[in-house]
Amino acid sequence: MPYVTYRGKNASLRLYSIRFEPAKPVLVEDSVVLEKLHEHPDFEVNAEKVIPLEDLTVVQLKDKAKKAGIEGFADMNKPKLITALKALEGGGVPNAGSDTP
Repeated sequence: MPYVTYRGKNASLRLYSIRFEPAKPVLVEDSVVLEKLHEHPDFEVNAEKVIPLEDLTVVQLKDKAKKAGIEGFADMNKPKLITALKALEGGGVPNAGSDTP
């Protein structure tokens, strides 16, 4: 199922009876709406279920960290959670090219 991420400048946007918040992926099942959003420059349509870590909320990141068995995840902020999860995906070596502090 495709996820649509709003990349515009508004705080939020309601379009086609769907509420979009910046950088928060929304599952969209209507193919006609997907086609229209795909053509819109402020929307990014991802056909795969993989969502970039930067687009997830802190609660979602903590849930992923808990499932991954990362110790101390409850006290981490968003940049630390992203770094820890990327390090785990990369075989335990933090991403040196990451802009995340």
